[in-house]
Amino acid sequence: MGKIYDKLIGLNKNLVHVTDFSNLESILKNGLLSLDELENQIIKAKYFSSDKSRSIDKYFGLSKYVRLAYTAFYDMIPAAIYYKNLEKPVVILISPEVLKFTGVKFTNKNAICNDAYLSDEDEIFDSLDFEKIYLPRDSSNYKLEEYKNARQSEILIPQKIDIQHFNKIIIQTGIQYNLLNVYNINIVKYDIISYLSI
Repeated sequence: MGKIYDKLIGLNKNLVHVTDFSNLESILKNGLLSLDELENQIIKAKYFSSDKSRSIDKYFGLSKYVRLAYTAFYDMIPAAIYYKNLEKPVVILISPEVLKFTGVKFTNKNAICNDAYLSDEDEIFDSLDFEKIYLPRDSSNYKLEEYKNARQSEILIPQKIDIQHFNKIIIQTGIQYNLLNVYNINIVKYDIISYLSI
């Protein structure tokens, strides 16, 4: 396999997607879908990105991908929690096996940055600083551009990720989820808001 896949397996790391709890039942039923697929299937979702941000995604051709991160400390997530745009966060941990899909692309910063390029796995590997990616976000580094870019490196999966690739779902403490147990996925509770509110 590719270098990023091998790195994640060696570090025993998953890929990450963060969403709102209100989207979870639909995700478990339909899979994790790109923006284009959500619209094609007329599925309503709660976004914590703005309309403008999604328009930019469409403009750059990113709306056909499911966008994953290496870490939940991706800067957009703590910001969404701080501004109350994400009050019931859910973290989906996804197997690196999805990197074997056809057409997967990678970036070494937020994909909508003017100088961001969609690259293949081995092509981009040397520009990814995994030490910075996985260093917890705190007051000593969260404003530093090199750490922000590292944490905002993205993995773009075409169209859809089926739930068979979900390794674990982490739900904010206090949310009831009993009806979701029928999907036979490892679901745990954690105080995500406190953990990411830095």
